[in-house]
Amino acid sequence: KQVISTDQSVATAASVGLQQQQQRASVLVASVSHPQQNQPFTNISNCPFPTGAGPGSQPASSIQPKVDTAVLKPVQSVGFQGSVSQGSGPVGGNKFQNSETSTYSRPVVAVAPLYQPPPAYSNKGPIARNEAPVRIVPIAALNPYQGRWTIKARVTAKGDLRRFNNARGDGMVFHFDVLDAEGGEIRVTCFNIVAEQFYDRVEVGKVYLISKGSLKAAQKSFNYLKNEWEIFLESSSTVEQCFEEDDSIPQQKFDFRPICEIENMEGNTVVDFFGVVVAINPSNTIMRKNGTEAQKRTLQLRDMSGCSVELTMWGAFCSREGQQLQDLCNSGHFPVLAVKAGRISDFNGKSVGTISATQLLINPDLPKACELRQWFELEGKNTTSQSISREIGNGARIEMRKSVSQIKDEGLGRSDKPDWIMVKVTISFIKTDNFCYTACSLPVGDRQCNKKVTNNGDGTWHCDRCDMSIPECDYRYLLSVQVQDHTGITWITAFQEAAEEIMGVSAKELYMWK
Repeated sequence: KQVISTDQSVATAASVGLQQQQQRASVLVASVSHPQQNQPFTNISNCPFPTGAGPGSQPASSIQPKVDTAVLKPVQSVGFQGSVSQGSGPVGGNKFQNSETSTYSRPVVAVAPLYQPPPAYSNKGPIARNEAPVRIVPIAALNPYQGRWTIKARVTAKGDLRRFNNARGDGMVFHFDVLDAEGGEIRVTCFNIVAEQFYDRVEVGKVYLISKGSLKAAQKSFNYLKNEWEIFLESSSTVEQCFEEDDSIPQQKFDFRPICEIENMEGNTVVDFFGVVVAINPSNTIMRKNGTEAQKRTLQLRDMSGCSVELTMWGAFCSREGQQLQDLCNSGHFPVLAVKAGRISDFNGKSVGTISATQLLINPDLPKACELRQWFELEGKNTTSQSISREIGNGARIEMRKSVSQIKDEGLGRSDKPDWIMVKVTISFIKTDNFCYTACSLPVGDRQCNKKVTNNGDGTWHCDRCDMSIPECDYRYLLSVQVQDHTGITWITAFQEAAEEIMGVSAKELYMWK
């Protein structure tokens, strides 16, 4: 009986231990939607599973619970004594810590949530572009290290489309200067195909949005603007005109200096100044050292500083602005002339000459110009001025007037630079042989070629410069004249316009008479 009783006690203890083991097993299930209440069960009485049912076992009835997979909550079974904490559990990041120690403990069994596939996104539609407004960068803030930039500026000057030839071959180039609302200026340069692309599109006075260009160091020998960078446009660059007028961007930027300050400036310096035109000379043609001819016209400008300076106009300025000024002066008016970007020359004193970027404004609508005009009308035209170019009102260089003997004694005309003099002489002899030459009549740029041509023998003439034959040539003066004064005799050469004034007829007419 004692042995049997002991065996029954051991069996009873084993049965009790197994029952406690099943009670301690924790099961993580979803919140069960019960027909009577939507609350997670906490004891056996409201558990929706039949007795003996659980994970891994078949339910006793055909009734299936409704599982809500949106909310996962840990469920504490009957008799479980412990705490629940958040951590890196197998599912949902939960782990259970039992507060009582048991040798029958088993690992926590978790039920994984139902698999849900990731949402499918369609990539067949167009990609939306960033339509953010353009960010305008001031010209003063431009530098070569910026990836993207856009400037909004007004074109203040535009150069001609020029062709060139160097070791790399033939090409073309043009540039234009722009000014923005903050007063920053920069030069934009285009070469070859890009020059053809933008030359007709860019107009002086219009406002443009410019972007996708490259910045390089400015060549100060050709670029007078006060900016260390220069924009070079490429085939991918954009130049878009702004059709709405922007009054915040000025039409032009001037840095006017009094004429008296020009005398102390270095040669080749680019300067802005203005003055009253008190004298102007006719346009004439001179021969350059390279054998080409150039149009030249000089005039005198005065301002309120009590000084005057000679302005030399070259090329198209002589026939364009120069002729307008000539007509005004002939009618008795004294126009005000504003000079933008004139180059200072220190030959025989200080004078100013035009360059390709020069702008001449006749009677500009500027406060300083109006003030100068009133001063000249009230008192300026009745006072004398000191010329920094050694000039007087009629344009003659009185300090450089020489006699024939002085020309020889001082060796004038024998240095690298020409010596400009005034001499009063009498013509004593004119050479009649070779007084003119046959010249090419083909146009080169804005003027005539005028290079010497040779007779082909078939009635046509060949020009080596143009490499073409023409049916008819032109005749131009190359007149050798002997002159004398009270000190001696010398020879002079008169070119086209000067020789026509001496002879009174054209070279072609005189050649036909001969």
